Amino acid sequence: MSDYAATLAASRRLALLRVLAENEGAANESVLRTALGALGFRGRLATDESLAGDLDVLAKAGLLVIEDYLGRVRIATITKRGARYLARQVDPVEGVEYPAIGA
Repeated sequence: MSDYAATLAASRRLALLRVLAENEGAANESVLRTALGALGFRGRLATDESLAGDLDVLAKAGLLVIEDYLGRVRIATITKRGARYLARQVDPVEGVEYPAIGA
Protein backbone atom coordinates (compact mmCIF):
# COMPACT_ATOMS: atom_id res chain seq x y z
CA MET A 1 0.00 0.00 0.00
CA SER A 2 1.36 3.44 -0.92
CA ASP A 3 1.93 6.09 1.73
CA TYR A 4 -1.05 8.02 0.36
CA ALA A 5 -3.32 4.98 0.44
CA ALA A 6 -2.21 4.11 3.99
CA THR A 7 -2.78 7.69 5.17
CA LEU A 8 -6.21 7.77 3.54
CA ALA A 9 -7.15 4.42 5.10
CA ALA A 10 -6.08 5.60 8.57
CA SER A 11 -8.13 8.79 8.17
CA ARG A 12 -11.13 6.81 6.91
CA ARG A 13 -10.98 4.51 9.94
CA LEU A 14 -10.97 7.47 12.32
CA ALA A 15 -13.92 8.92 10.42
CA LEU A 16 -15.80 5.63 10.85
CA LEU A 17 -15.31 5.78 14.62
CA ARG A 18 -16.53 9.37 14.70
CA VAL A 19 -19.61 8.52 12.63
CA LEU A 20 -20.45 5.66 14.99
CA ALA A 21 -20.04 7.88 18.04
CA GLU A 22 -22.30 10.54 16.52
CA ASN A 23 -24.88 7.94 15.48
CA GLU A 24 -25.59 6.79 19.05
CA GLY A 25 -22.83 4.20 18.84
CA ALA A 26 -23.89 1.96 15.96
CA ALA A 27 -24.63 1.86 12.23
CA ASN A 28 -24.86 -0.64 9.41
CA GLU A 29 -22.49 -0.69 6.43
CA SER A 30 -24.93 1.16 4.20
CA VAL A 31 -25.18 4.08 6.62
CA LEU A 32 -21.39 4.11 7.05
CA ARG A 33 -20.83 4.06 3.27
CA THR A 34 -23.17 7.06 2.85
CA ALA A 35 -21.49 8.93 5.70
CA LEU A 36 -18.02 8.32 4.28
CA GLY A 37 -19.16 9.64 0.89
CA ALA A 38 -20.55 12.76 2.55
CA LEU A 39 -17.19 13.23 4.29
CA GLY A 40 -15.35 13.14 0.96
CA PHE A 41 -14.10 9.54 0.94
CA ARG A 42 -14.84 8.49 -2.64
CA GLY A 43 -13.24 6.70 -5.55
CA ARG A 44 -11.07 3.66 -5.90
CA LEU A 45 -9.68 3.95 -2.37
CA ALA A 46 -13.16 4.04 -0.80
CA THR A 47 -14.82 0.88 -2.08
CA ASP A 48 -17.15 -1.61 -0.40
CA GLU A 49 -14.14 -3.85 0.07
CA SER A 50 -12.14 -1.10 1.75
CA LEU A 51 -15.06 -0.37 4.10
CA ALA A 52 -15.28 -4.04 5.05
CA GLY A 53 -11.52 -4.16 5.56
CA ASP A 54 -11.58 -0.99 7.66
CA LEU A 55 -14.28 -2.43 9.90
CA ASP A 56 -12.23 -5.61 10.33
CA VAL A 57 -9.10 -3.61 11.27
CA LEU A 58 -11.07 -1.57 13.81
CA ALA A 59 -12.67 -4.71 15.26
CA LYS A 60 -9.29 -6.46 15.60
CA ALA A 61 -8.02 -3.40 17.48
CA GLY A 62 -10.98 -3.64 19.87
CA LEU A 63 -12.35 -0.25 18.80
CA LEU A 64 -15.66 -1.66 17.56
CA VAL A 65 -17.59 -4.91 17.33
CA ILE A 66 -19.33 -6.25 14.25
CA GLU A 67 -22.60 -8.15 14.26
CA ASP A 68 -24.09 -9.94 11.27
CA TYR A 69 -27.82 -9.58 10.84
CA LEU A 70 -29.29 -12.52 8.93
CA GLY A 71 -25.92 -13.03 7.27
CA ARG A 72 -26.55 -10.08 4.95
CA VAL A 73 -26.09 -6.88 6.91
CA ARG A 74 -23.11 -6.03 9.09
CA ILE A 75 -23.70 -3.66 11.99
CA ALA A 76 -20.76 -1.92 13.64
CA THR A 77 -20.94 -0.77 17.26
CA ILE A 78 -18.24 1.34 18.87
CA THR A 79 -16.75 -0.13 22.03
CA LYS A 80 -15.78 1.68 25.22
CA ARG A 81 -12.20 1.40 24.00
CA GLY A 82 -13.23 3.03 20.71
CA ALA A 83 -14.89 5.90 22.55
CA ARG A 84 -11.79 6.28 24.71
CA TYR A 85 -9.65 6.29 21.55
CA LEU A 86 -11.66 9.24 20.21
CA ALA A 87 -11.02 11.02 23.52
CA ARG A 88 -7.27 10.22 23.24
CA GLN A 89 -7.41 8.17 26.44
CA VAL A 90 -5.71 5.13 24.92
CA ASP A 91 -2.48 4.81 22.95
CA PRO A 92 -2.47 5.25 19.17
CA VAL A 93 -3.37 2.21 17.08
CA GLU A 94 -1.33 1.44 13.99
CA GLY A 95 -3.38 2.05 10.86
CA VAL A 96 -5.92 4.32 12.58
CA GLU A 97 -5.36 8.08 12.59
CA TYR A 98 -5.05 9.45 16.11
CA PRO A 99 -7.58 12.20 16.84
CA ALA A 100 -6.25 15.73 17.00
CA ILE A 101 -6.40 17.44 20.38
CA GLY A 102 -9.76 19.15 20.76
CA ALA A 103 -11.21 17.61 17.60
